[in-house]
Amino acid sequence: MKLALKDVNEEDRGVVAPCGIICLGCDFHQDESLQAAKRIIEIWEGINLLDVSGLIGMKAQGIIDTLKTLREYVDRREKAGPCPGCFKDGGPSAMCSVAKCVKSKGYWTCAECEDFNLESEDSCPHSDTELASMPLGSRQQTSALICKRYSANNTENLKKCREIGYPAFIAETREKVRTGWRTWQVISNERLFPQR
Repeated sequence: MKLALKDVNEEDRGVVAPCGIICLGCDFHQDESLQAAKRIIEIWEGINLLDVSGLIGMKAQGIIDTLKTLREYVDRREKAGPCPGCFKDGGPSAMCSVAKCVKSKGYWTCAECEDFNLESEDSCPHSDTELASMPLGSRQQTSALICKRYSANNTENLKKCREIGYPAFIAETREKVRTGWRTWQVISNERLFPQR
């Protein structure tokens, strides 16, 4: 099926990232964990969990540290606001070589690129070796990292785009997310990024 950015309405361009990640189901788009963090803070403070921590076998310092982390998370997420999606310059798209490549070609996703081989382990043939030392610099390395992190769900989405076209994929994805599917359900437990 022939794919084209012109087949994607402006309001639908945040549904999927250029690499095939479903942005619409991402927590940074949905803000569900932000709301949950706020609720946990409200409940723990409301029942004065710190006061009864010893009675229920919890350490007071653990509660203090958790609340501090949750408050910091809420503060950062509220300042950032909801992510509009990578194609619309959300998430890490400002430094992502895949997003830059797709946009430079006038595409919505990698599915439009004739060089992108969804059957290959290295689906993106563009190694960009001179950019390999930068985070998300090489398209090939970034594509491989994304496939690993999202358990290849992103490539399945790109295949689906090629099979049924963008309008049908968008409708199917909106319904999938509406009925409870979330991107975090396909994220690998493997640590792929350095820890602070």
